[in-house]
Amino acid sequence: MSDEITMVYVGGIKIGLIGLSDFFEEVKSMNHTDEAEIKNHLLEKVKSQNYVLPSKEEDYASAVLREYKKSIGLPVENIEKKASVLTIRVLGPGCYACEKLEQDIKAIFAELKIAANVEHIRDLNEIAKYGTVGTPSLVINKEIVLSGLTLPRSQLKKMIAKKLK
Repeated sequence: MSDEITMVYVGGIKIGLIGLSDFFEEVKSMNHTDEAEIKNHLLEKVKSQNYVLPSKEEDYASAVLREYKKSIGLPVENIEKKASVLTIRVLGPGCYACEKLEQDIKAIFAELKIAANVEHIRDLNEIAKYGTVGTPSLVINKEIVLSGLTLPRSQLKKMIAKKLK
């Protein structure tokens, strides 16, 4: 079994799943023709290697079926363009302040019940591409909204809420 991680949009959020290529090969070899049967089989395989929140099983099943169809060359809707999820990037080499900002951001989005892809960019060359000098920095949908300083979680939450309006 492969430990390869494939990034897939599940319910509008990009999630890493382990073992998809192996599962796809297995389904291809079984010659299933019924889409519902393929979808259920793939979901069960995904659940055997990945945590799937029970309330999100249908989202996972649809996402994995979409990826399977892409893998065999069938046309599928481009979900990446439709995903209206925020992209949040914390820029910083991994110091205490950068790690704390990342944790605070994740907690704030969970409190606000807003789906967001949160990435922590630690590579200095990648950070330099944003043109920011100070770290930690916070980028929301390609716009730098905080640079070179830290804020208490309550102020971060207010800033983010204002930014999202």
